[in-house]
Parts: sequence; structure tokens; C-alpha cells
Amino acid sequence: MILKIPPEPRILKKKSNDISGKKWDIDTISVWFGNKLPSYLWKESGWSTPLKKEGYNWQSFLKILSLHKKEMIKWSRDKLSWKELLETIQETIKDPVFKKILVG
Repeated sequence: MILKIPPEPRILKKKSNDISGKKWDIDTISVWFGNKLPSYLWKESGWSTPLKKEGYNWQSFLKILSLHKKEMIKWSRDKLSWKELLETIQETIKDPVFKKILVG
């Protein structure tokens, strides 16, 4: 399965930084607010097509992303590059153990 690396959603990143504070709880809310980043990857970036072919659905995709909250926060704070974030997410998607748990 090939998941292309889409352009970095700098507007989402800026919005996340605008409403985030110094606490991880606030950062988690700001990164997940409205599922903007997951929606960007799933819909606008076209990840849904190859992921659906592998048996993933929107809910299982959200579960995978929930495992990467810290990385998403690091990305929003410029502590992790966009490419590194996506590669980390893709590694989890490709992991056969996670696939078996989430897809069956």
C-alpha cells in the first residue's frame, strides 16, 4: 500500500498553535478539534482510497491517529517534521498486529 505524503496543512498547524497552551491536555484538544487533521489526511489527501482497499475505515483510521497524539503535538510545535509525522503514522498502519486488531 502506498500512501503519498500530502502537502503540510500549515493553516491547520497555525490554528492548532493559536488555541493551544503549554499543557498537553490543551494541545490534544487543539490538535483533535473538529478532526481537521484526520479529515485532511483521509479526504483531501486521498488516503481513504488505499486504506479502504486494505480494510480500514474512518473509525479505525481515527484509532490509529489516536496512538500518535504526542507526535501530532510535536508536529504542531515544530518539534517534528511533517514527513516524520506521516512516516510514523504509516508505520503503524503497516504493522500487521495493529491491522489485525483494527481490521480483523
